[in-house]
Amino acid sequence: MTVVLMAVIAWIDPMRIAAIVVILSRRQPVRHLVGCLVVGFGVSLITGAVILFVLEGVGVGSGSGIPAEIEIAVAVLALLVAALVGSGIAERVRAKRRARRSTVGGAETGTTTTTAEVPRGIEQLAAFQKLPGPIQRALKSESVWVAWIAGVAIGMPSAYYLAAIAAILGAGAGVASSVAALLVFNIIAFVLTEGFLVRFLVAPDATREHVDRLYLWTRNHHRLVVTILAGVVGVYLLILGIGKL
Repeated sequence: MTVVLMAVIAWIDPMRIAAIVVILSRRQPVRHLVGCLVVGFGVSLITGAVILFVLEGVGVGSGSGIPAEIEIAVAVLALLVAALVGSGIAERVRAKRRARRSTVGGAETGTTTTTAEVPRGIEQLAAFQKLPGPIQRALKSESVWVAWIAGVAIGMPSAYYLAAIAAILGAGAGVASSVAALLVFNIIAFVLTEGFLVRFLVAPDATREHVDRLYLWTRNHHRLVVTILAGVVGVYLLILGIGKL
């Protein structure tokens, strides 16, 4: 149950949606989307397996489950994140930091998108504007390695993936069952990319429009999305931890 829940939360990660938006803006989106999916899925599965078996090798889990204290501590941290983001405190802190950097470094340059705009291309993303010129030029190329980099980025273990691995360790299952659980997590976590790839082959224009709407919604409701995800993880782990005391 924990593995499935964490996978569902992972597939609606705004970072994944942003990566799909950028990839669909390229001249050969299918090739790039396939590259991103293959690399991302492979990196995620291999990294997860390495973490899982290394932890098993040092005796973590061993069928006894994750200690209740650790689950409760992670739950409290997740709930704290939900509270800070949901109350707007985190956003106000980030705004003050941006204002301070702007005051020190002068007016910032770059393209600013409104709530009705979609970043058509990687150069439209705010993070892209902060990269050195040579890296910007490389990322704007049509080379498929850009999609591979995006795949590596979304394939690296997230907090949700680590929580799923912890649940697998706690279950004390055999090698075959553990690998099967990792496969289930990644299939669900990458269902968004898989689904949009299939749909793009059938209806490319409709797919782009759908992705654009999804991206705009997650960006305009970023605080709500993060609050709900962190809150769900926090409450779930808190219930598990308290139940073990």
